[in-house]
Amino acid sequence: MSKKKDYYEILGVPKDATTEEIKKAFRKLARKYHPDLHPDDNEKETLFKEMNEAHSVLSDPDKRRQYDMAGRMPFGGDGPGGPFGGHGGQGGPFGGHGGQRGPFGGGGGGLDDLFSGFFDQGRGTQMPQRGSDMEYTLSLDFMHAVNGADVNVSVRRGGGSTEKIKVKVPPGVTNGSRIKLAGKGGAGVAGGPPGSLHIITKVQKHPYFKRVEDDIHLDVPITLKEAVLGTNIKVPTIDGFTTFKVPPGSQGGSKLRLKGKGVKHLSAAGRGAMYLNIQINLPRELDDKSMELISEFDEINPSDPRLGLW
Repeated sequence: MSKKKDYYEILGVPKDATTEEIKKAFRKLARKYHPDLHPDDNEKETLFKEMNEAHSVLSDPDKRRQYDMAGRMPFGGDGPGGPFGGHGGQGGPFGGHGGQRGPFGGGGGGLDDLFSGFFDQGRGTQMPQRGSDMEYTLSLDFMHAVNGADVNVSVRRGGGSTEKIKVKVPPGVTNGSRIKLAGKGGAGVAGGPPGSLHIITKVQKHPYFKRVEDDIHLDVPITLKEAVLGTNIKVPTIDGFTTFKVPPGSQGGSKLRLKGKGVKHLSAAGRGAMYLNIQINLPRELDDKSMELISEFDEINPSDPRLGLW
């Protein structure tokens, strides 16, 4: 960047560049050559001043029009500071070295001063910014998670205030599911839109239902007679009670499947299944008559359940 270069060459933009393109080019170069990043480097300080002066002219429509009509101008062409306020005297709108600081902080201002001044001068106000996203962990009852529910939560806002928000929990959520509420997060800045609120579910355990993915498992104890002869039993499901048939000769540990009685799939149609885990409940104490009958039954129906296992 020699002093013989014109303002367009200094900023590296064409002569038909828009004002926004000129500002963008200046910001990029300023981040590279700002004196705060290169202390005691006089060459880069000089380059930075040239960029300041070039930008002060080209970003102002009237000054740019005068400059384009007159052609290229040397720096400091009309005495101290030049026609646009260069390096000496009071300094230009960017604050010359040794003079008063302009809105861009000049050579003595920091990076924060430089870019805050730039945005204030270019737009007159802070740029609108989207508010931050927020997270809320929702402890959820097991049945509310599998069947869905409307739940009210209290979200803490800035200044210690709280806001009550109704959350529609869809059927089938599990631990770690995320429910996005657009516009319910942190407030936007300078008129920007608010962020989102992400509800993260934490599902409580159920006293007798066990969930495995979208299937429900239930342990069902039955008597010896029910296992041998078969029976109809009323059992709970996540939809309410239903009756199912235990076939004769059911073995302990066998599973009976009830199709469509599981949890609704979150990302697809349909539901999981329900599995009834059969557990034969034998009496712990028997009288002499009962023991005699069991022995007689075994003599009539001899079997070896371990035959062929090892």
